[in-house]
Amino acid sequence: MKRHGFTLIELIAVMAVLAVVLGFSVMMFVRLFEFQQSNDEYADGVRGADRFITDFRYDVHTFGQPKLLSGGGAIRWDTEPEVIEYTTVPGEFPDQVSVVRTVYKDGRQTHYEAYRLPDRSELRFVEGENTSYSGLVALSLWTTPRGIETPDITELNPFDRTIPKNLEERIDPKFAGNWRTIIVRY
Repeated sequence: MKRHGFTLIELIAVMAVLAVVLGFSVMMFVRLFEFQQSNDEYADGVRGADRFITDFRYDVHTFGQPKLLSGGGAIRWDTEPEVIEYTTVPGEFPDQVSVVRTVYKDGRQTHYEAYRLPDRSELRFVEGENTSYSGLVALSLWTTPRGIETPDITELNPFDRTIPKNLEERIDPKFAGNWRTIIVRY
């Protein structure tokens, strides 16, 4: 005898398999969306850091020797009639840092630009003090990966561009690639 249809059990089995496949597909799309979103946020931070570095280099070359403020957390040029200042401010989210470039002319703010840095970034400006580094200004930027403790970058010498032996036990050398140093001559 020939069958002309499917049994109820066969239909329920096919529907269950399809539900499982659909569930895995939805989970995969959610994970891909989260990955794309985090990738976009990281890329925005990298682009912000690159714009910031370009503007920082331009200002050092144009305006010369800066004044370091707040232990290297801010930098300023007092030129006539403008004052240009870079400061760090907390971002909208925890672990987010932005650098703000503000231009004052005749005591009034004329330009304000914020550069969003990658999450968990530390920033420090350093001026060369001894004769081999005189005339140089360094920007030291450390981006800490998730799950790793943020090091104290004030102990890092951006002019040597190496992690000192006494800090190697606290700063894993494999994360030294997260340390960007930009040195500019004024």
